[in-house]
Amino acid sequence: MTEQTPTWPEREPSYRLRPPATDLSAGLDGLAAALDATPRQPETATVKLRIGRQTDVIGPRREALEALSGYPDVTVDAGTTAGTVPLTGETFDALAELFEDVERALVRDADGVAVAEWRDERLRFALPSDAVSRVRAAVDAERIEQVE
Repeated sequence: MTEQTPTWPEREPSYRLRPPATDLSAGLDGLAAALDATPRQPETATVKLRIGRQTDVIGPRREALEALSGYPDVTVDAGTTAGTVPLTGETFDALAELFEDVERALVRDADGVAVAEWRDERLRFALPSDAVSRVRAAVDAERIEQVE
């Protein structure tokens, strides 16, 4: 995955789950809540995972890795998996199953504008001010702060 700087919406404030977001379940809950709360349609997820074809994973994690790696824009090498997938229920479930291995996930709408980004165990997302309460309800509300 090439490093891509996200384009954030001009008319929506950005928020973040205040670092450190080392509690992965809070990061995943926040990401899911942000995707549910956005009025924009999340269309794609560009991901980089710290696991690849030589990583020993079995069961549901192996199935999730295979689901993501089956897309033509995804490259799997010995220790990483990276690329862009359509954001569907199936791909979100696969990302959720592998969330501890996600180094970066950048979710964009159809115009290529960022909706949410998980990077270095930090979540950033953009929502209208009246929709952020749904994310606050999903995680500790005091951990959500507006990005200047």
